[in-house]
Amino acid sequence: MQTKGSHVIADVWLEEFANDNELLKVLIDKALYASGMQILDCKGHEFDGGGFTGVWLLAESHFSIHTFPERNYMSIDCYTCGACKPLNVVNSLLKEFSIDKCKIQVIGRG
Repeated sequence: MQTKGSHVIADVWLEEFANDNELLKVLIDKALYASGMQILDCKGHEFDGGGFTGVWLLAESHFSIHTFPERNYMSIDCYTCGACKPLNVVNSLLKEFSIDKCKIQVIGRG
């Protein structure tokens, strides 16, 4: 089993927050599949006020997102082991939004 991996952490401030959690889940699924990752399960929770927390369990590890519509902000976390490229997932997803500011960190693991 491969133990080396990459962990991508993104802080994203949007120009405008659409606050459509169903669309957000579809866009995340699309980005994960396009990057060749296998979704095993997904669990999400919508908060009063529209915030959303979601976790995708992947064969390669995990993807999570937390949204704060009142701040036009979302935090993204994607960790994968092996040859997968979590930065591709994050970049693919971010292309779907009008971004005001974004800070991405890539951390080698293992």
